[in-house]
Amino acid sequence: MRVKIAYTVEIEEVEKEISEIMSKAADALDFCYHETVNLQNSMDTGTNNLQESIEMIQIMRKKMIRADQVMEDCHAVLEGLANVRKQLEEKENEIQDG
Repeated sequence: MRVKIAYTVEIEEVEKEISEIMSKAADALDFCYHETVNLQNSMDTGTNNLQESIEMIQIMRKKMIRADQVMEDCHAVLEGLANVRKQLEEKENEIQDG
């Protein structure tokens, strides 16, 4: 079961935090890429074990789903950050015009 967590950081730190979170997705995708190449090579050379290949594909699919969930979370946070920055800019413009 997956759950969402929340914590607070300074606005200037949001992108750095998201970058760190994205690294989890990147690691999972990197794993999937390398395993895909390994599977292709073993199938090309006839050295693959069919059952192991099936199991590895399922593992990779799950990792890609998790990576997509991480990227979805990152997307939502960055959209929220963009909205906050826009609001701050509008507020600052009102003060300067006011």
